[in-house]
Amino acid sequence: MIIILSECKMKQILSCSIISITNYQKIIYVKGTSMVENKLIFTAGQRRIYKEGEKVARYERVPYTKVEVVKDIPPLEIHPQFVDKDYVVMADVTEYIPGVTAEQIDWWWGNMEKGYHIWAPGEHYGFDWIVPPCEIGYEGSVEASYEFDPVHPIVLTRIGMQHYPFTDCFEHCWMSTGKLGPVDNNLIHMYQDVEGGIYWRTVQFTTRKMAALMAANADKMPDVASHMEYESGRLNAFLPALYELWKGHPDPWENIHYNLTTVKNEDGTWAHRCKNLPPQA
Repeated sequence: MIIILSECKMKQILSCSIISITNYQKIIYVKGTSMVENKLIFTAGQRRIYKEGEKVARYERVPYTKVEVVKDIPPLEIHPQFVDKDYVVMADVTEYIPGVTAEQIDWWWGNMEKGYHIWAPGEHYGFDWIVPPCEIGYEGSVEASYEFDPVHPIVLTRIGMQHYPFTDCFEHCWMSTGKLGPVDNNLIHMYQDVEGGIYWRTVQFTTRKMAALMAANADKMPDVASHMEYESGRLNAFLPALYELWKGHPDPWENIHYNLTTVKNEDGTWAHRCKNLPPQA
């Protein structure tokens, strides 16, 4: 089934909770032309669809190898331009992941639908693009990932380095904002090539007010630390092979390539070297 909505309805959907919609269907944003108005197209996703309150089938994790945690990484410091945001770092873990390259990770962020289920089997129930990168590029692309809960996805919007609040960064950086339960949450994956693999640094930060809300709802929050350990341990099990399968595929709409390398500005803030725009028609 395909449903086409008007631009007015589209804006209404994107400005409110879209969880009830993405539970059943994938959303594709299509830019308008002089003859066709902007619209959303919904198409069925490839996963089991659970109804609210339905018993969820649970599956065991597949075997994985815990990666090494790197201990000698200096803590992050807030840049003076972001001090008034009252940010608090909730998690900051750096791991060494062998057998993976930063280029493969850059590619992964634009192609997650190709392997999301095999990234963390048993805990990744589904993945949808709400605003796909082939239509809008890196910044502003929106994903709905079904982790922990196959009914209600975690909706993340990728944001640019103008929102990066720290004084130091790795050579590549992916950044998003969204909600983790009732809490506004910002998630960073930064990474860089080292001998035999990558350093992979995961950072979660939010405002002090949201941190207090998270603490008050600790018993309702998912076990993010354990899940991210599982994801880290699984990256080299599938990503290098998946990347090689798609390497050389000629259609840039089906095979998105990001370059998320970073550069430090004169004022000490950070930027991406490339704009990572959508492919040209």
